[in-house]
Amino acid sequence: MDRAKQDTMDIDARITVFHDRFDHDIDPAVTLVALVRAAGDFLGRIVDVTAVDAGMATIIGPLHNDSSDWRESLADAESGAFSEWPLGARLHDLAAYARYGIDLAAQAEEDTDRIAERLAELVAEADAFLKHCPLEAWLGEERPRQLEETILLARNRWALDHLRPVEPDALALFGGVSFGRMRNMVTGKSPMFHRESGLIPAHEALAWLDGRESFLPSIWRAQRPSDDQALPISAPQPYERPVFVPEARDGSLFHPGLERSGGFTIGEKGREVQVPTFDAALQELQRMPVPAWRRPSSRGGWSVVKAVGWARVSREELDSRATSEREHARLN
Repeated sequence: MDRAKQDTMDIDARITVFHDRFDHDIDPAVTLVALVRAAGDFLGRIVDVTAVDAGMATIIGPLHNDSSDWRESLADAESGAFSEWPLGARLHDLAAYARYGIDLAAQAEEDTDRIAERLAELVAEADAFLKHCPLEAWLGEERPRQLEETILLARNRWALDHLRPVEPDALALFGGVSFGRMRNMVTGKSPMFHRESGLIPAHEALAWLDGRESFLPSIWRAQRPSDDQALPISAPQPYERPVFVPEARDGSLFHPGLERSGGFTIGEKGREVQVPTFDAALQELQRMPVPAWRRPSSRGGWSVVKAVGWARVSREELDSRATSEREHARLN
């Protein structure tokens, strides 16, 4: 996205882009899942493993698949933690602020001071939580960094919003450069930035970010989400070939692009079946108490996902979704 387009993105556009791009790579709840898994393993070293397994199945809540071990459930449903766990939901909103400078909870007529208070509480809560996380001890050096990165960005966006100095690592992420390059920019005989107790002054950071395509200035003070959901002026056209398909919690659908090895894999983990055609698979899913099917995972491979509802779409929309996802898979 070029700079001119970024500068004209209002809050509604930013909300749309955030939801479209929110995935495994920027979801801080991915780290929460790793912490919960490690917590269960740690408890299993202290008390009865059977009791731990039963307790962890309850603790992970809706993410638990009754037909699988709680660890397998966490692995299969990792992408749903942000919406099922209270802290995951708050970190989701924090990610919107950290990366897009917006408050998802803002109301059209809400006072700016109230929004600032809510964001300050969100940043402080996340920062305090991070300080108590045994990340190094439990997860090691190769741990998922989404939680740390999100909180680093949120803490430093708040600093920039109040003209306070920022951490070099956060500025590197905001500006889309490596940590190594940023270190070179703050050291040496002729550094680009001055440092105050290891931090970069806000006015220098903001002046540099003004020319970076990767950074969106905060707009939470000036803009609120629109009450107008852009309803069409004319009546919507009826579907000529409507079809109801199961919809997962993240908004993804069961569609023809999920065929592999000559068929579609449906059913809960451990009770899966292969069905040769899309229409036959859809009929079987419609008969299931809770439809479940395999789809590509952001972590690689194919994982089971369960339906939370049904979506009414046209055959053309389904075909378009299938084509789009095949192309995405080919390029990644």
